[in-house]
Amino acid sequence: MNNLYFLLTTALILGGCQTIRYEMHSPTTDAGRACVTQCAEIRETCRGNEIRRAKSEREECEHQAEQSLRICLNSADTKEKRNECEKKKPGCWSYENETRCEEEYRSCYVQCGGKVIKIVE
Repeated sequence: MNNLYFLLTTALILGGCQTIRYEMHSPTTDAGRACVTQCAEIRETCRGNEIRRAKSEREECEHQAEQSLRICLNSADTKEKRNECEKKKPGCWSYENETRCEEEYRSCYVQCGGKVIKIVE
């Protein structure tokens, strides 16, 4: 059993150490380079949308958590119950997932005549 655990742990560790990067080769024409500039602008818009989406989700979660906390505290008649209300308050987080933005950028880059090479290390 220990050997199996060791093998699984090693496989997970080694699998988790893999990194992916992309080598970008610009298009050779002026029109292709202008096209890539538009791709970059679209990517920045996408990133901005992701930042706003994540912020909005965090704010909504925080608002709901505060409302739930107030309701709980209003009905808590002892210090212990108030402490329980505080413990139940969820942590609110959301992150910007720019993966789609980057994937679309690379696709656009290729459509403009550029070359994208995926490198797994």
